[in-house]
Amino acid sequence: METTDHVLIVDDDRGIRELLATYLEKNGMRASLAANGHQMRAVLEHGAPDLIVLDLMLPGEDGLVLCRELRAGKFRTVPVLMLTARNEEADRIVGLEMGADDYLPKPFAVRELLARIRSVLRRARMLPPGMEVTESAQMLCFGDWRLDTTARHLLDAQGTMVALSGAEYR
Repeated sequence: METTDHVLIVDDDRGIRELLATYLEKNGMRASLAANGHQMRAVLEHGAPDLIVLDLMLPGEDGLVLCRELRAGKFRTVPVLMLTARNEEADRIVGLEMGADDYLPKPFAVRELLARIRSVLRRARMLPPGMEVTESAQMLCFGDWRLDTTARHLLDAQGTMVALSGAEYR
């Protein structure tokens, strides 16, 4: 039995939330909705979605704060697609460096958003042959290398840390 992808949409614009939910559900996905960080956390108490569509400009805690919180907590591996009215290069870079997996500026075409969601999910589910994920140590192990996803360090066979830029880590 094939499982349905679950997408959590966090946006303060009710119209956008409902439009996205309807579109994703028509395309075989399940959608949960949240208008702010508090509601997002309430949805996450019931389990991790497959992906979070997160608006950057939210009342109270903005999307950057929430993305940083997600990356530091137990939902660090859930892909995040940042959705925002800000279209400046600096905003996109900050969003990606805070841990977003992709970034789509408003206004957007819902078909492009669906394609990006599918693309991010595909990338998130791909592990190269021989790579294993160890939950207790939060390490990705492949060949003689270990990637500490908590400290964001790459370690070689001797345990020597190899420096990575933000882009290299992603």
